[in-house]
Amino acid sequence: MSCPVSMLIARVYVHATEDPDKVMKALRNVVEGRYVMKSTRGHHGNVIHIVEVKLTECDAFEALRSIITRLDDVEFLLMLSGIEESRLYVKFDKQQAYRGVLKVSHGDDVVYVEVRGKTLAMRGDMRTFLTSLREALKR
Repeated sequence: MSCPVSMLIARVYVHATEDPDKVMKALRNVVEGRYVMKSTRGHHGNVIHIVEVKLTECDAFEALRSIITRLDDVEFLLMLSGIEESRLYVKFDKQQAYRGVLKVSHGDDVVYVEVRGKTLAMRGDMRTFLTSLREALKR
């Protein structure tokens, strides 16, 4: 079975001042999957962990469906502003995600999500695809 999404990547930064378990819960509340963690150092030498999950094909599509079903109408419209060609870039507020609520944010304390669509499978642009998907999921 061919899926209209080629990849979904979710990423979160865990700063030294944050509780890693809470940040991981925020990420899991957005996307479930196999997580990979790498570490780096910040400007002041503090350790920053970068946790990422990559889903492909139908797993990515199912994760996208899950995200869309949990967005209210306003958040869905805000999410659409992150479309660039066949990709969607959206940031969800990390504090709200920890509580299980998906709120689009333009800040820095976020869970980053990137969705890469398959141009041919979407039969048009990403906005039309997401809007049609949302309507189908509401039925």
